[in-house]
Amino acid sequence: MNEELKTCPFCGSKKLKIQGTHRRIGRTGTDEPVARETFSVRCNVCHARGGAVGGKVILTRLRLRESELPNWASSRDSLKEKAIEAWNRRASDEQVH
Repeated sequence: MNEELKTCPFCGSKKLKIQGTHRRIGRTGTDEPVARETFSVRCNVCHARGGAVGGKVILTRLRLRESELPNWASSRDSLKEKAIEAWNRRASDEQVH
């Protein structure tokens, strides 16, 4: 993950964590377990939470590159990066037309 977390937009805290949940939902055609994983960033001071980002992840010991995954699957790293992007997005970033 390349991006740093911005401070909490509500309380200004730097005490943040990436929180994740997962639930097994089945298996692939090659019998590898599949889980639905969701990640979001949470402030440990005021408990504000960023947007949740989720997807299907193949649970394997092998480290698969994003390009090696089927089109329905995501990697944990890409989901975490999207959660960080959602947290770091601010209303002031939007351009008014």
